[in-house]
Amino acid sequence: MKRKLILILAIFLGSLFTPAQNVIMTISGNRMSIADSEDEALYGGTGYFPEGKIALRFKGNIYLWGSLGFFSTHYDWQEWSNKGVVAADVQGKNVLDKLIISGGLGYYMGFLRKSDFSIKVEAGVCRITNTIGINKNMIRTSEPVSVEEQKEAGIGIRGNLGVTYGLYKNLFAEVTGGYLFATDKVSNKKVKLGGFQLTMGLGLAF
Repeated sequence: MKRKLILILAIFLGSLFTPAQNVIMTISGNRMSIADSEDEALYGGTGYFPEGKIALRFKGNIYLWGSLGFFSTHYDWQEWSNKGVVAADVQGKNVLDKLIISGGLGYYMGFLRKSDFSIKVEAGVCRITNTIGINKNMIRTSEPVSVEEQKEAGIGIRGNLGVTYGLYKNLFAEVTGGYLFATDKVSNKKVKLGGFQLTMGLGLAF
């Protein structure tokens, strides 16, 4: 997870030295609903995660954008090693790591300057990857019982609708709502990987 955070920061720091005058970068905090009912029951209905985005204007108010975000959550549980055991003697932990890579086209109406509002619309594709680690240990001795890892991944679509407000020179605040739709099939069962997303962040336009 640290490597992913470093990658986001490196992307933004690198964009500061881009000579182009049509670069927009944002870093934000996101609240995402978990669409899959089984994952929602285990890990809760929402996940919170950071996301970095870079956009390049190429014609008028039309721009290309790409983003990277991730979050991690877990679920603890207990079970019995065999039927003869009275109390649960195995401690389990499921860890869900979700990686979201997105990109597409966007269009904004207004100006990214101080005291001005703008509205932006974005549409594109996304790839969502769930990595689920399942660890089991004996409760009394902490002895490992088993370690498993499962992967769920899918490519889908993403749409965003946002509002920005200029704070100072080329610095602006942004609030965005959107939806990510991607699925995978695991053991003949359809798994929903996306969900609704609410984003609040800060951006710079060059």
